[in-house]
Amino acid sequence: MAYLVRIILSVFVFIAIMGRPAVGQTEKELVKKLDTARSLTKSEPEKAFTLATAVVEESSQLQEKLLLGKAQLIRGKILLQFGLFQPATEAFYEAEHLFEDLGQLLLLAQANNALGEVYYKIKTPEEALARHEKALKLFQKKHDREGEAETKGFIGGMYEKMGNYPRALDYQWEALELFEILGLKGHLAFVRENIGSIHEDLERFDSAYYNFHKAYLLNTEIGDSLRLVGNLNNLGDVFRKTQRPEKGLAYSKEAAELSARLGFLDAQNSALVDISKAYAEMGDHDKAYRYLEQSRQLSDVVYSEESARQIAIQEAQNNLYTKNQQISQLEQMREFDAIVKWLLISLVGLLCVLGWVIFNRQKLKIKNNKEMLQQQQEILQVKERLIATEKENRQLLELKIKTEDQAHSKSLTAQTLHLIDKNQMLEGIQVKLKNILEENPKDQKKKIRNLIKEIDFNFSHDTDWDDFKNNFEKVHQDFFKNLQQRTEGLTPAEMKLASLMRLNLNSKEVASTLGISMDSLRISRYRLRKKLKLEKGDSLQQFILCI
Repeated sequence: MAYLVRIILSVFVFIAIMGRPAVGQTEKELVKKLDTARSLTKSEPEKAFTLATAVVEESSQLQEKLLLGKAQLIRGKILLQFGLFQPATEAFYEAEHLFEDLGQLLLLAQANNALGEVYYKIKTPEEALARHEKALKLFQKKHDREGEAETKGFIGGMYEKMGNYPRALDYQWEALELFEILGLKGHLAFVRENIGSIHEDLERFDSAYYNFHKAYLLNTEIGDSLRLVGNLNNLGDVFRKTQRPEKGLAYSKEAAELSARLGFLDAQNSALVDISKAYAEMGDHDKAYRYLEQSRQLSDVVYSEESARQIAIQEAQNNLYTKNQQISQLEQMREFDAIVKWLLISLVGLLCVLGWVIFNRQKLKIKNNKEMLQQQQEILQVKERLIATEKENRQLLELKIKTEDQAHSKSLTAQTLHLIDKNQMLEGIQVKLKNILEENPKDQKKKIRNLIKEIDFNFSHDTDWDDFKNNFEKVHQDFFKNLQQRTEGLTPAEMKLASLMRLNLNSKEVASTLGISMDSLRISRYRLRKKLKLEKGDSLQQFILCI
C-alpha cells in the first residue's frame, strides 16, 4: 500500500509543478513596467495607464498581489486625474484590500490618502478627512516622516475646504516644519502654496503674497514648470485683488506664455481668464473680451482633448473589464478542469487503494477462516477427548457407586441376618431358660453361666443401630429425611420398622428383627400408617418402597 500511495503523491506533485508558471523573469518585467508607468503618470498619463493596466492583467494571472495593488494605485490616480471618480474609487478600494491583507502599512496609508482625494473631489470633505487621518496614523506608526508631512498637508486642505482655517493653518505649518527638516523643496513649495491660499481666503493678501512668492522661488529652484504656472497665476490674483491689476497682469501673461510653451492647456486657459479680468479692471474691455474669447476657444480644445483622453481611458477601462471577464471565465474553466483532473486521479487512486484493501481483507479473511477452522477442529478434538475422558470417569464412578451399593447392600444384609440370628439366639436362650427352671437347682447355676457366656459372645459380634442407620443411608440416600418431612415425627422404633420394610423384608423377618410378636408388628404398622396419613386401601409397603 505504501508503494501505491507514493505513486499517487508523485503524480499529484508532478501535476502541481507543471501547472505553476515560471514567474521569476516575469516579475522583474512587471516591476520595470510599473516603474515606467509611475514616471509617466503626469507627462503621458494615457501611456502610463496602458502600462499599469497591463501590469494588473499579468499580476492577476501570476497572483502577485503586491504588484497588483501597486498597479491599481497608479491606475486609480490616473483615473482620478481625468475625473473618472467611480473606476478610480474601485481601483483604490482593491489596492486597499490587497495592502491590508499583505500587511503593507505604508502602501495602505497611500491608498487611504488617494481615497481621501477622491472624496474631496466628490464634495465629501468629512469622509476625505477621515481617510487622511487614518493614513496619518499609519505613517506615524511606521515613522515615515515624509508620508506624515504630506498627509498633514492633505488634512490642512480638508479643514480649509470645511472653513476651519485655524486648524487648517496648524496642520499646514506642521507639514512645513517636517518638510524643512527633510529638506524636500518640492513639498515645501506645495505647502507654501496651500498656506498662501488660506491667507488669500482670509483676505490676508500680504501673507498670501509672501507664501505664494516663496513657493514660486522654490519651484524655480527645482525647475517644476507646472507648479510655476500655478504660482504665477496665484501671484497675479493677489495683485488683482489688491487693486493692482497692472502688476497682476504681468504675472498672468508670464503664466500664459509659460503654460503655452509647455503645452499645459488647462493652466494656459486659467491664465487667459485672469488676463481678461485684469484688462476688465483696467477698463480695456476690448482686450478683456479678446482674451476671454481666446479662453473660450482654448476651453473647447481642452474639452475636446480631455474628452478624447477620457474616452481613451474609458476604452482601456472597458477593455480591462472585458479581459478580466475573459480571464475569470478561463480561470473558472481551468479550475474546473483541474478539479475534474484531480477528481479522476483521486478516484483512480481511491479505486486502487480500495481494490488493494478489499483484496487484502479477503485474503486475511480466508486466512482467518482457515485458522478458525483449524482451531475449531483442535477444540473439537479436545472436546471429544474430554467427553471420552468424562465418559470413562462416569463409568468408573458408576462402577464405584455400584460397588459401594453392593457393599452396603451386603453390609445391610449381613446386619439384618445378624439381627435375625441374634433374635433366634434370644429365642433359644428363652427356651433354655424355661428348661433350666424346670431342672435341678444344682445344675441351673452352671447352665446359666454358659448362657451368659453365649450372650457375651453375641454382644462382641453385634453392631448398634447407628451403624445400621449409616450404612442404610449410604444405599438409600435421604430416606429418613424424606420420611420425616411426610409426618410430624417418628420414634426410633418406627424408623427401624420403616427401614426394614424398605429392605423389602417380609412380616415375619421384620418381627423377628425387631424382637416383637406379629400382633405387636400389626399395631406398629397401624401407628406408622396413621402418622404417614395414608388413606384406607393404600399399601404401606408400596408407599415406603417409593420413597
